[in-house]
Amino acid sequence: MTVISSSFVLVFLLLASLCCAAPATNPKATTISIVASKPTSSLQSAVPKAAASSQSAVPKPAASSQPAAKAPPALLSQATADEAGGGVPSGPLPATSFTPNAVQLFKVANFIENIESAFFAQVLQSLGKDQNFNAPATDGRSIANVTSQIAAQELVHIATVGGLLGAAGEQAVPACANVVGVTDTNDFLARSNVITSASIGVIIGLISTLAMSDPTLVRPLASILSTESQQDTFFRMSGNNTPSAAPFNTGLSTTFAYNIALTFVDPRSCPQLMPLPILPSLNLTSPMMTATAPVTPPTSITFNATEVPRDGNLYVGWVNQANPVVYTNVTLKNGVGSADVPKGLTGITFAALTAQMTEITVDGLSNVTLAGPAAVLLS
Repeated sequence: MTVISSSFVLVFLLLASLCCAAPATNPKATTISIVASKPTSSLQSAVPKAAASSQSAVPKPAASSQPAAKAPPALLSQATADEAGGGVPSGPLPATSFTPNAVQLFKVANFIENIESAFFAQVLQSLGKDQNFNAPATDGRSIANVTSQIAAQELVHIATVGGLLGAAGEQAVPACANVVGVTDTNDFLARSNVITSASIGVIIGLISTLAMSDPTLVRPLASILSTESQQDTFFRMSGNNTPSAAPFNTGLSTTFAYNIALTFVDPRSCPQLMPLPILPSLNLTSPMMTATAPVTPPTSITFNATEVPRDGNLYVGWVNQANPVVYTNVTLKNGVGSADVPKGLTGITFAALTAQMTEITVDGLSNVTLAGPAAVLLS
């Protein structure tokens, strides 16, 4: 096993606030030097057949062969580090190695981090004159103040992941050009709750995978997970919600997190997509995602079903907290689909349309999803 002691491995240990869950298959037990090897295509094997028809409408991922890696990106400015509360980490730390699967996961992390960074940067510009966005709270800080710090932290995360990929002889993933805008502060808070919840979800899944293949990375990722939760608390409380509505956060798969991130950009503006399935959207008509949770949690959802297959039974699989996936029946009528919300779900949950009800893990559900996932704020 070849060991890497480069400082770019050291920067990795405050990995991007959004990493990604592993595919259903387990990585190999042996590790190899990420300098000497290219990542395998293990993520490609997880593409479900049900999603194949949706690929023609979006650009395909870039070819697997990459040009020679360039030098790692320059470190961030001191001003950005000061705003973020710290820069790319350095200092003597134990050397480590990575499986090819881990490198592939970091590429997806790089992709999603780019989207998060662009989203917050765009909001700081578009809501610059919004009174609610700029009004100071009792502590003197506004939503704009905190968002500016979060945006700086995302730049630190991108530099961290870019440094890791550079040390591995890989190029950083280029950012998508066009970010979907927000209409006002409430829209921003609602969407921030979604993207931060997705970030938390994929870190939970990544920790589970790396505990087997790259255990030295678990501790720093666990620290990142707590920070992500604190950020989500800010967005929830700014939307007049309780800091946490559930005793457990919800773990997500890489595929689900990737598709959630793609709703924040125009996929056609992305120079390089990931080797993951792009699923059709599950377009909810009720309840709509808002910054503030409803006083009475919804008991059902409705969605546009004009393009939903009508041969055979359909179900909605619900992913919530640390529980197994649960299912409710779908009813179709006049181009509208509806399904009950199972009892006992709290906080933010994720719904996916499927034609089966036997998969009990989020990875298993991801492989048989026909549309989704859609975020539903219950409490």
